[in-house]
Amino acid sequence: MEDRTVTVRVRNSGRRAGREVVQVYLAPAEPGTDRPARALAGFAGVEAAPGESVEAVVELPRRAFEIWDTTADTWAFVKGLYEVQAGRSLLDRRLSTIVEA
Repeated sequence: MEDRTVTVRVRNSGRRAGREVVQVYLAPAEPGTDRPARALAGFAGVEAAPGESVEAVVELPRRAFEIWDTTADTWAFVKGLYEVQAGRSLLDRRLSTIVEA
């Protein structure tokens, strides 16, 4: 699997220039005891003038879809469905979609 990207459009609704950090989380559809229910997969900072919309592009590396295999002593890719969640923080996730890896 190649690295993937997530693009999130951010709009500055204020009267001053602003900066936002978009965080992207990856949640496996079937979390197990060997992996977290959700993990920060990447983030990107963007700046926007008042009223301006900009795009934050966040790369999701292959490693975000891998777990450590203690038997093989290496990283192992885990196929399946994942929910990609984007927002300002872990507690403020505003967008989500499902992807298959």
